[in-house]
Amino acid sequence: MGMLTTLDIGNFFLFVSGFLMIYTAYKDREVLQGYNLAGTLLLIIGISFALIFYAEQGYYISIFLTMPNYGYWLVVGFSLIRKRLR
Repeated sequence: MGMLTTLDIGNFFLFVSGFLMIYTAYKDREVLQGYNLAGTLLLIIGISFALIFYAEQGYYISIFLTMPNYGYWLVVGFSLIRKRLR
Protein backbone atom coordinates (compact mmCIF):
# COMPACT_ATOMS: atom_id res chain seq x y z
CA MET A 1 0.00 0.00 0.00
CA GLY A 2 1.51 3.28 -1.11
CA MET A 3 0.85 6.93 -0.58
CA LEU A 4 -2.46 8.57 -1.30
CA THR A 5 -2.89 9.59 -4.91
CA THR A 6 -4.66 12.60 -6.35
CA LEU A 7 -7.41 10.14 -7.34
CA ASP A 8 -7.86 9.21 -3.68
CA ILE A 9 -8.01 12.87 -2.70
CA GLY A 10 -10.62 13.61 -5.38
CA ASN A 11 -12.64 10.58 -4.31
CA PHE A 12 -12.50 11.78 -0.71
CA PHE A 13 -14.42 14.88 -1.79
CA LEU A 14 -16.91 12.66 -3.64
CA PHE A 15 -17.17 10.55 -0.45
CA VAL A 16 -18.12 13.59 1.63
CA SER A 17 -20.47 14.92 -1.05
CA GLY A 18 -22.21 11.55 -1.23
CA PHE A 19 -23.15 11.75 2.43
CA LEU A 20 -24.28 15.36 2.05
CA MET A 21 -26.50 14.41 -0.89
CA ILE A 22 -27.94 11.45 1.02
CA TYR A 23 -28.67 13.73 3.98
CA THR A 24 -30.40 16.27 1.72
CA ALA A 25 -32.52 13.56 0.08
CA TYR A 26 -33.41 12.13 3.50
CA LYS A 27 -34.55 15.53 4.74
CA ASP A 28 -36.48 16.42 1.55
CA ARG A 29 -37.47 13.53 -0.71
CA GLU A 30 -38.90 15.98 -3.24
CA VAL A 31 -35.34 16.78 -4.30
CA LEU A 32 -35.18 13.38 -6.03
CA GLN A 33 -37.91 14.33 -8.50
CA GLY A 34 -35.88 16.91 -10.39
CA TYR A 35 -33.45 14.47 -12.00
CA ASN A 36 -33.52 13.23 -15.59
CA LEU A 37 -33.82 9.44 -15.83
CA ALA A 38 -31.57 9.02 -18.88
CA GLY A 39 -28.88 11.26 -17.41
CA THR A 40 -29.07 9.46 -14.07
CA LEU A 41 -28.75 6.03 -15.71
CA LEU A 42 -25.76 7.21 -17.75
CA LEU A 43 -24.15 8.51 -14.56
CA ILE A 44 -24.75 5.19 -12.80
CA ILE A 45 -23.23 3.30 -15.72
CA GLY A 46 -20.24 5.64 -15.78
CA ILE A 47 -19.59 5.27 -12.05
CA SER A 48 -20.00 1.48 -12.41
CA PHE A 49 -17.26 1.37 -15.03
CA ALA A 50 -15.05 3.61 -12.88
CA LEU A 51 -15.51 1.17 -9.98
CA ILE A 52 -14.62 -1.75 -12.24
CA PHE A 53 -11.48 0.10 -13.31
CA TYR A 54 -10.57 0.84 -9.70
CA ALA A 55 -10.93 -2.86 -8.87
CA GLU A 56 -8.80 -3.89 -11.86
CA GLN A 57 -6.08 -1.46 -10.81
CA GLY A 58 -6.28 -2.32 -7.12
CA TYR A 59 -7.48 1.17 -6.10
CA TYR A 60 -9.37 -0.12 -3.09
CA ILE A 61 -9.37 3.22 -1.27
CA SER A 62 -11.03 4.82 -4.29
CA ILE A 63 -13.65 2.06 -4.40
CA PHE A 64 -14.49 2.68 -0.74
CA LEU A 65 -14.57 6.46 -1.18
CA THR A 66 -16.84 6.27 -4.24
CA MET A 67 -19.51 4.05 -2.66
CA PRO A 68 -21.65 6.73 -0.88
CA ASN A 69 -21.90 8.78 -4.08
CA TYR A 70 -22.67 5.65 -6.11
CA GLY A 71 -25.28 4.60 -3.57
CA TYR A 72 -26.97 7.97 -3.78
CA TRP A 73 -27.25 7.78 -7.57
CA LEU A 74 -28.59 4.22 -7.33
CA VAL A 75 -31.32 5.47 -4.99
CA VAL A 76 -32.12 8.34 -7.37
CA GLY A 77 -32.23 5.93 -10.33
CA PHE A 78 -34.49 3.43 -8.59
CA SER A 79 -36.72 6.27 -7.39
CA LEU A 80 -37.10 7.64 -10.92
CA ILE A 81 -37.78 4.19 -12.38
CA ARG A 82 -40.36 3.43 -9.68
CA LYS A 83 -42.04 6.77 -10.36
CA ARG A 84 -42.20 5.99 -14.09
CA LEU A 85 -43.79 2.59 -13.46
CA ARG A 86 -46.63 4.04 -11.42
